[in-house]
Amino acid sequence: MARKAGRSLMRTAAVLRSDVCDLTGTALLRAARLSPGGCDLLAGGPPCQAFSVFGRRRGRKDPRGRLVFEYLRILSEIRPRAFLLENVYGMLTVEGGAVFRELVERLSNPTRGLHYKISVHRANSALYGVPQFRDRVFIIGALEGGEVEQVQPVTCSPEADLFDSGELLPWRTVSDALRGLPPVGSPYPANHTGRRHSERITRRYAGLRAGERDPLTRINRLNDERPSFTIIVGSDKGGGKGHVHPREPREVTPRESARIQTFPDWWAFSGTTRHPIRQVGNAVPPLMGAAVGNALRGQLFGRRTVSLESYAARLDQGHLFSR
Repeated sequence: MARKAGRSLMRTAAVLRSDVCDLTGTALLRAARLSPGGCDLLAGGPPCQAFSVFGRRRGRKDPRGRLVFEYLRILSEIRPRAFLLENVYGMLTVEGGAVFRELVERLSNPTRGLHYKISVHRANSALYGVPQFRDRVFIIGALEGGEVEQVQPVTCSPEADLFDSGELLPWRTVSDALRGLPPVGSPYPANHTGRRHSERITRRYAGLRAGERDPLTRINRLNDERPSFTIIVGSDKGGGKGHVHPREPREVTPRESARIQTFPDWWAFSGTTRHPIRQVGNAVPPLMGAAVGNALRGQLFGRRTVSLESYAARLDQGHLFSR
């Protein structure tokens, strides 16, 4: 992670590099200097490829589909006041909904003497200030009968009914996401170097209209005036492709994908060109995560919520709102 003055989010963090199957709640609590029951929130997002509509949807037949039950094990060991589990909306319907029903039942009562009140929220990131359509499910559990009733949207479609939109801002667009970004190849921010395309691919990309899908790479040309299509991880055999830039005949760089996902410019990704895009595609958009965290802050922990302007500034997302 590249650091910018005053933006070292990892300063007080403890990082444990481990296969989750080998990780114990005891080790996590020890690293956080907490005792069982002393943790306020456990947040996690087991891999989504087993449930995604973009994949084969093998559910529990895919080893990654069973990792949600490792989350359940760690939850039982840590016994937090609340938990948050994020995944793709496809989790709701895989195996006819059986996986989801079983998971919710077990999350409600992960071990003897531990009971959580469950609330489920399906949310699209475009409604939370993220310049990207990204449909996700958040499963929230709370001890002592607490419940998150709503994660309040902060943006809406420009075509939304006046009475529905209220004081919400119009959703953020690709143009907002890329505003002020230096030219490709600039030394800062990191990860701003893209793939080299042959003349044949460049011509093909140049002929795409905004929103049109390339028939061979199966990626879409972005529209400057709308949120981006979902940033996806790609296949296990390679993947890591971005969408086609809205104004240039090339795929977006990893940094441009990170901008669309609302990562701050000072957050750098490791690996070659395709690895950062896979990291971006696997992540919860930080601005969406902040909106969900804000709801938990107020509804579960009784603390004063913060404004969109406040947490957007903390994440250095001012370019999204500088119209």
